[in-house]
Amino acid sequence: MYPAPYPLHRPPQPAPGGNGLRKIPFALAECSVLDQNGSGENDYGDGATVAVDVAFVHKIEDVDVRPVSEWYRWVVQRDSPGTEPTVTKVGPSPGAYDFETYVYCPAPWDLYDHMHVVRQAHSLTISDRKYAADTDRFAPYVEEAAVDDIELWRSSGPEATETPTGFLTVLEPDLELYGKLYGSPSVEWEAGQSVPMPAFDAGFGSDEKDLEYGGARIKMDSSQSRFTAATRWQQDVEDISHHEFAHALVQPLEAEFSTGTESVRQWVVEGFAEWVALRFDTELASWRIENNVSGQGFDGKLPDWDSDATSASMGCTTSYLAFRFIAEKSGDAAALRFVTDHYRHPDQLDGQLREAVGMGASEFEAAWATYPRSHR
Repeated sequence: MYPAPYPLHRPPQPAPGGNGLRKIPFALAECSVLDQNGSGENDYGDGATVAVDVAFVHKIEDVDVRPVSEWYRWVVQRDSPGTEPTVTKVGPSPGAYDFETYVYCPAPWDLYDHMHVVRQAHSLTISDRKYAADTDRFAPYVEEAAVDDIELWRSSGPEATETPTGFLTVLEPDLELYGKLYGSPSVEWEAGQSVPMPAFDAGFGSDEKDLEYGGARIKMDSSQSRFTAATRWQQDVEDISHHEFAHALVQPLEAEFSTGTESVRQWVVEGFAEWVALRFDTELASWRIENNVSGQGFDGKLPDWDSDATSASMGCTTSYLAFRFIAEKSGDAAALRFVTDHYRHPDQLDGQLREAVGMGASEFEAAWATYPRSHR
């Protein structure tokens, strides 16, 4: 880590989140001073102020495979020479990558004065304490989905992959607060999001750059009908959890930004997550195909859709059918090997499809095009 340029031997006030942090099973939790604005000195001896960018570096047991960080800006003031400096203001740092959306702040321990945490074997489910009763009701189904996804990877996934064995989920029904969580804006049709958390050593404070991402954080809009409906809410809570946990499961596999010229294909990202989710709810799978593909304009192309509700629904479902096509043709192990290889080397799609199903990309797309049509 970078040495602190300003001599803060200990945080002059409690660590970010205060007592709420004690509810989280951290394997690592420490602060690293990254930058400062101002010297912290004053020739006249009073009113000396410095703005300090501080990374809260942390690793949550089972959830993270590498330390990740949340970036704050502390405004530190010393009233007179020899007095203890105090923090007068804390907020998200504007300095991480020069974009406020990449500071992963606020986390739930910043938003909630009283954070409710349900800790289970494979999941941490978090909300504001005023929603504790609802969170306690949803948490067993969140845990069941976590167990399903982890067991699928354990039984059929490639060996020697660093994947999490637990997930952190924040349930937030207030859309304004939901949009603020982790500094990751949402779109209108979004029900949940897996927020990638870069490894703290990926270009900051270490030469170790073997993983771009150390983990992910899940946030879900718990105001939506999948949480509030009188019937089937249990299956719907599991469905969104299966989907978002699938994203989080493979996030540490994603290659560094500098690898190749291609990014991970959207149909692989969403197709994998939907394939994991819908394998546990075949009734819902049939409903989505009927509603999102049947009667829609299907051009036989692998989806690369825009962010609007109609195209997102169809894009997710046709992506699911692409991934299901791979799994039915070659098996679960081949499908999980394919997603692993593609996340690691997104510029090698043609060879990865040949390995998975014996067809290059163009041939695969042509063969798959008949598959959605046969399920319409």
